[in-house]
Amino acid sequence: MNLRTLSLFAIASLAPAIGTQAAEVLLAPGVTSEGQNTASIALGLDWEQRWFERDAGHLTGYWSFAYTWWEAGDLSGDQQTVSVSPVFVYQFGGRWKPFLEIGLGAAYFTDDRVGDKKLGSRLHFEDRFGAGIRFSDRDSLRVRVIHYSNAGLEDPNQGIESWSLVYARRF
Repeated sequence: MNLRTLSLFAIASLAPAIGTQAAEVLLAPGVTSEGQNTASIALGLDWEQRWFERDAGHLTGYWSFAYTWWEAGDLSGDQQTVSVSPVFVYQFGGRWKPFLEIGLGAAYFTDDRVGDKKLGSRLHFEDRFGAGIRFSDRDSLRVRVIHYSNAGLEDPNQGIESWSLVYARRF
């Protein structure tokens, strides 16, 4: 069983555990800092907590469970990643409900090379920052950058970024 099949099976198997917890599916085509294409599918499980609730907005978050495909470069073939990350979201108030998100998680790559980068290891930290707008109770659109790095735990430590346009649909 390959990593893509295993990842999609794991994401689908989380569905019964969701219960009444709000969840969303996130689809994210993107491009790396090296120019290779990426494509990601993720399951976001909302946290039920809200902090610092004011008229201007509130802080909340979600768990992201993702599978990402990375286009081949000169040094490697197509790669795949599975990742998990807690993501904090500041949801502003108002009709269009803009938001900012930030997270730090972990990712496992199928190889220590992605595109033309030598990452030094397969296990990496995933730092993310995004901004978006929720334009209905169920739909949102965001832009996001995710930086992957092994934080100097292995040499070389050539990190890589993925810039994405993300569409999310709640269910």
